[in-house]
Amino acid sequence: MIINGRGISPGVAKGKIALCDDYVSPLGEMGKDGRIKSGKCEDLEFKGKIFSFRGGRGSTVGSYVLLELKENLTSPIGIINEKAELVVLTGAIISGIPMIDGIPLNILKNDDDAIIDGKSGRLELLNVTQKDVSTVYLFHGDRLLVLHRSDKVSSYQNQFSAISGHIEEGETPEEAGRREVLEETGIQDIEIEKTGKPFPVRWENIVYMVHPILARTKSDKVNLNWENQEFRWIHIDELGKLNTVPRLKEALEELMKL
Repeated sequence: MIINGRGISPGVAKGKIALCDDYVSPLGEMGKDGRIKSGKCEDLEFKGKIFSFRGGRGSTVGSYVLLELKENLTSPIGIINEKAELVVLTGAIISGIPMIDGIPLNILKNDDDAIIDGKSGRLELLNVTQKDVSTVYLFHGDRLLVLHRSDKVSSYQNQFSAISGHIEEGETPEEAGRREVLEETGIQDIEIEKTGKPFPVRWENIVYMVHPILARTKSDKVNLNWENQEFRWIHIDELGKLNTVPRLKEALEELMKL
């Protein structure tokens, strides 16, 4: 799978991902032995790996910590940030460590095999494939249809979701959405109101690129197929009380703002 971020410090790095879902201060948290000394990711080894974390923090002296690590051969071979800031990007540039940003950490896992290009901003995940899916948020009046996924589906078993399925070759997200609504619920009369910006979600070695769609129907009669074990028509504020697939509530909120 290939993701295009932003190039920060030129060069190419190939290796394992060391993932820290937090902000990191090079000064005080990145140890001379190539491990994180404290904080949420204490004892994580970044030496010889592509160190992936949210972004930097702390004193500007931290830039020279990366340079010292490089000279001691205990630095990361590459850096990925969600959003680069001055301390880390300066340290990467003066140390000659390839760096990119603009990459969502939720598509990464520890020990993923990856290649980054610090000039183009390109990230290649060697053990990960991408699948495009259409997810329909279907409303009847002021109520949203949520489906309780069965234990027979390939991902997110026993979690609540909207109506979702793979986009087949040659289909648009809207066409796939209509097909999935019919297959999973038996509802035919839907009116698509808007579509949102696709976003990635990671499941094992697959990244689902989710295409969100807001639609309405005049029918509240649902005939489930094997993919789901239960359905509910709920108010939006009830979503937070359910065990849902990742980003279900957040994506709907973003979609409704459009």
